[in-house]
Amino acid sequence: MKTITIAGGLMLALCAFGGGKDAKPAAPEYPPGAETKFIAKVAEVREVGKESALDGVHLTLTTKTDAVNVYVGPKDFVKIFGVTFKAGQEIEVIGAKVKFEGGEVILAREIQMGRVTLILRDDSGWPNWDYNKPRALPTGL
Repeated sequence: MKTITIAGGLMLALCAFGGGKDAKPAAPEYPPGAETKFIAKVAEVREVGKESALDGVHLTLTTKTDAVNVYVGPKDFVKIFGVTFKAGQEIEVIGAKVKFEGGEVILAREIQMGRVTLILRDDSGWPNWDYNKPRALPTGL
């Protein structure tokens, strides 16, 4: 009986703290092997709310052949750079295309705007706004 009570308590705790069906979906992982680099023009800048796993700044960019959705990063993190994206502005993006919520989005790793480069993710694709990144311990100590 005690085992059932503990298991039931754990299930209730999981539901109460994000383990239920209304939990925010997980953000897609960045696939470094699928990276692409391209130049495009900003068509639209929009903010997506906290209900999305990719909340923050999104850009719709137009290339010579199509329009693409690019996730830049959380609004507060992007704000640190002190830049403004404007319609018609040409930018260079390094990022990786992933499937997300029934469509495709490019997770930006770097965005170059003129003489300014936003470093949004490290070389492995880990977001620079995530301070909980597991760090390797130095060797030879």
